[in-house]
Amino acid sequence: MLRPVHIVIGAALSALLSPTFAEQPALQQLTESGRCPGCDLSGANLSGMRLMSTDLSGANLRGANLRKTILFRANLSHADLREANLERASLGRINLAGAKLSGLDLSDARLAHADLHEADLNNATLASATLDHSDLRNTNLSGADLSLSSLRNSRLDHARLDGAVLHEADLRQLDLSRVASVVGADFSAARMDRTKLNGLDLSETRLDSTHLSFATLIATNLRSASLKAATLRRADLRDADLRDADLSNAIMKGAKLNGTQLLGANLEGAVIGGNLVGADFTKGRLSKADMSSANLKDARFVEADLRWTNFSNCNLYGADFSGADLSGATFRGANLREAIFEGATLTRANFEDARGAPSRRP
Repeated sequence: MLRPVHIVIGAALSALLSPTFAEQPALQQLTESGRCPGCDLSGANLSGMRLMSTDLSGANLRGANLRKTILFRANLSHADLREANLERASLGRINLAGAKLSGLDLSDARLAHADLHEADLNNATLASATLDHSDLRNTNLSGADLSLSSLRNSRLDHARLDGAVLHEADLRQLDLSRVASVVGADFSAARMDRTKLNGLDLSETRLDSTHLSFATLIATNLRSASLKAATLRRADLRDADLRDADLSNAIMKGAKLNGTQLLGANLEGAVIGGNLVGADFTKGRLSKADMSSANLKDARFVEADLRWTNFSNCNLYGADFSGADLSGATFRGANLREAIFEGATLTRANFEDARGAPSRRP
């Protein structure tokens, strides 16, 4: 006789499963006890079942139909769910630690507070999924589609995100400094305000239109990364490597660039301001950039492309413009005392009200 807490499970299984299928020992055990750890339920039809807090740890659920199944707080740790149908399943606070989920379609899944540590989500689809407060430590998310997903307050220590797509994902205030790897990941248009990315290797990573205001990227490797139109207001980029990075049209007002390597970086049309004392823009591309009111004391612009750049009201005391192209640049009201312009092109440059303007302007 079924115990009262399992009457709903037993009745639903009997109604949906054929007599031949229901006679299988694994299904009979699940029906009678409400738990079946290590059972073979591959291909089983469990659609619409109420399996809250059920123990299916280590179970083989490959190809199972779990559509609309209620798995709230269920234990599916180390279970095999590959090729399973989890459409519209209730997965809140589920335990999927160490589970095999590669290639699974979890679009729009509600996985808040889920335990997914050490799970294999390689090439899984998690588009628009809710993963807030989830445990994703040591999780394999390589090649996963996490576009438009939300991962607020989740833990991703040592997770693998190689080739993952996080387009427009919500990653605000996360600490990603200890993520294992992000080679080839796409963070374009992601919300990463106040996110910690210190020391991470983001070389050649796509971060176009990404929101990184107040983010910390201390000593981060962003070499050859694409940050076109990214927002980096007050971001901390101290000692970061931005060599050959594309920051065209990026907004960097108030960003900390002390010790930042910018050799060969593309900053065309970027808005850059704040305390940039000693910043090195050697050979940088800054045409049409807006650097107005920035503190650029002792900054280096050697051989940089500065055509039509706006330096209005900047402190450029001791700045080095040797060999730079300053055609059409504006220095209105700037402090240019002790600035070096040796070999610079100054055609149509505007020095109105500038202090210490060069006496010869070809």
